[in-house]
Amino acid sequence: MFFKRILILAGILQIFCGISHAQLSSDRQRLIESREPGDSRPSVSDVERVNQYSTPPIYSEQETVFDEAPTGSAPPADQSGKSLSNQDGSSSVGDSRIFGYEMFSGSAESFSAVMEATPPPDYKLGPGDNVLVNVWGRVDMQLDLTIDRDGKVFIPKVGEVVGRGLTLDSFKERMDKAFSKSYSGYQLSVTLGKIRRIKIFIYGEVKRPGGYTTSSLSTLFNALYLAGGPSDTGSLRKIKHIRNNKVIREIDLYQFLLHGDNSQDAELSSGDVVFVPVVGPRVTISGEVKRSAAYEILGGEKLHDLIELAGGSTAEAFLEKVELDRISLDDSRIIKNIDLLNGYDPATDDMVTLRDGDIVKIPSLFDRRKNTVTITGQVKHPGRFGLTGSMRVSDLIDGGEQVLADAFLDRANLFRTWPDLSREILTVDISDILNGGDSTNYLLEELDSLVIYSQEQIKRDLKVSINGPVKSPGEYEYFQNMRLSDLIFLAGNPLKQSYLLRAEIARLNPGRPADMLYANLEAVLQNRGGETDILLHEDDIVYLREIPGWRVGENVTIEGEVEFPGKYSIIDEDERLTDLIERAGGCTSDAFIDGLVFVRGSISEHIERGELRAILASTEETLLDSLNRPIPKLNTDLDLGRVDRIIIDTKRLIRDENCPDNIVLRQGDYVFIPPVPSGIQVIGAVASSGTITFQKRKNARHYINEAGGFTNNANNKELRLVKANGRIFSGKKCFNRTVEPGDMVIVPYKLKRDNYWMRSTASVAGILASLATTILIIDRF
Repeated sequence: MFFKRILILAGILQIFCGISHAQLSSDRQRLIESREPGDSRPSVSDVERVNQYSTPPIYSEQETVFDEAPTGSAPPADQSGKSLSNQDGSSSVGDSRIFGYEMFSGSAESFSAVMEATPPPDYKLGPGDNVLVNVWGRVDMQLDLTIDRDGKVFIPKVGEVVGRGLTLDSFKERMDKAFSKSYSGYQLSVTLGKIRRIKIFIYGEVKRPGGYTTSSLSTLFNALYLAGGPSDTGSLRKIKHIRNNKVIREIDLYQFLLHGDNSQDAELSSGDVVFVPVVGPRVTISGEVKRSAAYEILGGEKLHDLIELAGGSTAEAFLEKVELDRISLDDSRIIKNIDLLNGYDPATDDMVTLRDGDIVKIPSLFDRRKNTVTITGQVKHPGRFGLTGSMRVSDLIDGGEQVLADAFLDRANLFRTWPDLSREILTVDISDILNGGDSTNYLLEELDSLVIYSQEQIKRDLKVSINGPVKSPGEYEYFQNMRLSDLIFLAGNPLKQSYLLRAEIARLNPGRPADMLYANLEAVLQNRGGETDILLHEDDIVYLREIPGWRVGENVTIEGEVEFPGKYSIIDEDERLTDLIERAGGCTSDAFIDGLVFVRGSISEHIERGELRAILASTEETLLDSLNRPIPKLNTDLDLGRVDRIIIDTKRLIRDENCPDNIVLRQGDYVFIPPVPSGIQVIGAVASSGTITFQKRKNARHYINEAGGFTNNANNKELRLVKANGRIFSGKKCFNRTVEPGDMVIVPYKLKRDNYWMRSTASVAGILASLATTILIIDRF
């Protein structure tokens, strides 16, 4: 029975839990209610989540056919969208350019065939060509004929004449033969008019593949220019010319690029196809060759063939140690040095046969000149000089003629390089050598380098400082025999507020306290260089002070209902608030003196200097979480500007000008006298916040009632009455306090607390139900 009761209790708690979990917070309920009825549209995040797994649309790629050559095109790009071509139209692999591709960097129109050009003598007529026939003598006629699709032209009384495949001379002979059958005593000439256009196709690895309509004078090279030339992945050495589905020739552009041989260039016919296959193996050569680049190879080329493609080696090439960087069979890179001068037989070494991806580097001769010494630094003629057998340092400096006037003579450095390339530094005393000494006048050896330094490089910066009321305080260069007056002059001379009867000079003593010297600046400035003008030392610090109580241009501001608002200078140390109002012409007839606002900005500045924020932070209560870890404090900003207002009792001020409320003015003070207010402001948890017309001898409760009374969430225990002069009264006592013009009634809202007891009860109920079930199972077993 006991366990049955527990199970029943657990069931009731489970039902209770379901009810409590089904309850929605007010925020969630508002979100549900805000959705229109029947609106089952998914949210934006839901749509994005579905689109993430949807299949993108598939577009059919159609062939592009150009009737005119494009005026320009973007350079080819890889899959990431990054351009593979350089700005000049050339292509590159890594740091090396690819040879030959810059040939097609110009616009296509620059290389298209000219329609008005004179055709070559072997030009073959075809359908679409325009032929002009002139006949004179006993017969006079001019014929403008166009060869038709069958390759013929028709002439009245003469008949059809076949022109397809004939040169212009051959067509003239056939035309003369046809005319002779019908006419006699005549002469004729045949010229070519408009040239026919043909349709060609350019495909493969080109920048602009497609079909092109062009002049019948166009050649294979013209076609490649129309398509922008081969792309970075296109071959320059195995371009195919296809006619009637048969390859009639294969073109190697290197013959034209390297030797100017255009014998492979051929005329095109309508329907011809130019196909550029994928590029073949590429190798790169750099260093001491005349044309460093990446080259396409056909296969079987040797190292000397690549050097020939690169224009040959330069005069400084070091061919005894050519570096070949190659991908090995285990997918790693290996480097081998090859001697091309001393008995190397390329026929017996497979390493010299080039492979795809090879990188060849030809180094330069070792840049090392023998039998030389060098001198640099503070000399008239720095540089490299030839070394003689008995040459010494004194010879290198030419007995001192080489040395400049600002050279540091006590020490120079001689850097000596030994045959194993290790280096040693030797100290040289130039002054001793110039005086005939030999202790450091070393006998020079090959590759010695003498460095002579300047005085400025060796000596540290010498400084003196000046602080206080001068035009440009700071640090200045120290000069020999520099006096106090010199430093003051460099700093722009003292300002008006400078106290000239006493200046301090701190003289630093390493390891000991500084010595303090004092000077009368009036005497110093009147007698510069005299006894009172102290001779300064390196690192001296000069301090000038201000005249005690010095004040220049201190002013205050008064605005609002006075006769002459604006800024006023403080004319007396004891000038007070009433004095300022009187200087401003007194208050106007609309002035509301009880609402006077007095602001002193220096108050918040002084509080800030006192590190009030840090003090408040250190006194805040530290909260701990469930694991006894301190919870980080919220960085709430403290508005110190609110403490700048000083509350003035204007009624007492009017009665007695000697009262404490008649404040002594200070620099930056601000005074505002508002106009007579329109009424009493009632704001906060009332039915209608606003301004209520003022009535004499009415309390705060009256104005709250006038505003519609309290709302349900009003906290009437914390009522606030803000007086016009800035004072604030709070609590229930405010209800019966008389309200005066300019006052403000504030009704705060109740602080709502979110009660989690339902959730806590649900959690406890769930735990008890699970526990009861467990006990029952254990009991049954």
